[in-house]
Amino acid sequence: MAEEEAQNTAKKDAADEESRVQDQILEAIKRSQDATLKIVSAWSESVAKLTPQLPEMPKMPMFDALPKPDEVSDKYFEFAQELMNAQQEFVKRLIAALPGHDEPSA
Repeated sequence: MAEEEAQNTAKKDAADEESRVQDQILEAIKRSQDATLKIVSAWSESVAKLTPQLPEMPKMPMFDALPKPDEVSDKYFEFAQELMNAQQEFVKRLIAALPGHDEPSA
């Protein structure tokens, strides 16, 4: 009984640590993204101030046929999500194929 309780406590501690590390990584990524957005916004504002001083650029009809950046982004992330779903399903099937996968740990 005490051994089982110790195992449960160890599992909970490991899960708590895993969650804490994941939260720290996600927070660091969000801070990095915020910093990047600030830099890009400042750069865009600077460029926007210079743009009226530049000569008119010739129109290129082929650019109108290209997808817009947000369309490209949406397609990329749709594909990435499908890929992640396929990988997750593969790993589940792989684990199911392993011997002893459904036996309780000792």
